[in-house]
Amino acid sequence: MKKRLSTIMSKLKFQQGKSLGLLLVIVIILIFAGGVGLSVTSSNSFCITCHEMQPEHLTYKVTSHAQFSCTTCHLTPGVGSYIESKVKVMGYIGKHITGNYKGPIVASEPIPNQVCEKCHSTMRKVTASGDINIPHEKHLEHDIACTACHGGVAHAFVAERGLTTQENSATWTLAKAEEVSKFDDTKTAMEACMDCHEQVNQGLKPWEENQGLGKTEAQRVAERQASEKQAKDGNGELPGAVQAIAKAGTSELTAPMRCAPCHLKIQTPVNHVDKSWSNTHGITAAQDIKWCAECHSRQRDRVLITAQTTVQDYARSNTLCAPCHEKRPTGHLENKQQWLPTHGNVVKDKGAQNCLVCHETEKATDQNNQKMPGVNAVTCNTCHWFKNGKVETPQ
Repeated sequence: MKKRLSTIMSKLKFQQGKSLGLLLVIVIILIFAGGVGLSVTSSNSFCITCHEMQPEHLTYKVTSHAQFSCTTCHLTPGVGSYIESKVKVMGYIGKHITGNYKGPIVASEPIPNQVCEKCHSTMRKVTASGDINIPHEKHLEHDIACTACHGGVAHAFVAERGLTTQENSATWTLAKAEEVSKFDDTKTAMEACMDCHEQVNQGLKPWEENQGLGKTEAQRVAERQASEKQAKDGNGELPGAVQAIAKAGTSELTAPMRCAPCHLKIQTPVNHVDKSWSNTHGITAAQDIKWCAECHSRQRDRVLITAQTTVQDYARSNTLCAPCHEKRPTGHLENKQQWLPTHGNVVKDKGAQNCLVCHETEKATDQNNQKMPGVNAVTCNTCHWFKNGKVETPQ
């Protein structure tokens, strides 16, 4: 049977055109006519016949999934799915012979959850590291695909990371596969969780638009590259104030944006435990905002933080800071008649910098350092007049 297939393949290479369609039909008939053919096309050796599949094959070989055949994951249970897969195989053969395939090679749809559930329990809550507590059942009840979070476990996202171009296909070895399949390259990026949770809190269901995947790895890679380019070409300007929490009535679902609901072990810095931290953390942030950003910033924001990034700008654009900083202090809302005549004393006691977190008077907006009005419509100069709009704490 294999010899017959080999002969047909050789003829196909030299007889493209009108005869190609006929010969492909013959191949289909021969394969489906013999049980041996069906078995051959379900084997791993058949899957790696084409050099285009070497990156996928080698990255799979260095994972725990190597103990299973390709079809264990890539073939949905059922006779209908089995027959459909064989028809697709014929299409793959034709594209390989004619060179009419487009890279990178990616699955046309996510692996169905029922395939993963053949081996993995849906009741699992804690990861192997013991640190992450994920309620899988809450995700599954909304038909979120397992691969939305675990898409890189077998192939390390090599296609999405741009590592499988035709130009570098010949460079793939088992050693290279091990190098690109390290834990950080295969695990679920926290950015994936944050992206999805943020959209859920805005009333969206991103997995419905991307076949259960939420924002895909390819989309995240593209966004990271765009952020890196923006940081390189611009002045590191952070995005404007974020809507960090869902407002009443905008979403039927809520998803956590803080660390504690998902992380069981969080090493909290000593100064965070101090009772006065809520009042003094802004002073620490002003000294080194990058230190805060190591834990409290989204990946896209960390890329953009530069020496010119102000702590006020950071507080308004950060998903952790914004829920507090977007709220007016209690004293502003209660007894306004008392607050207005006394707020000057607060400025004397605490300094104007606290006010400027919200009441920013001016802001650099471009590479030429052009000044524009601050983000808050109510500033000191709304009622007072300060030279050049600069507010200084009275001595």
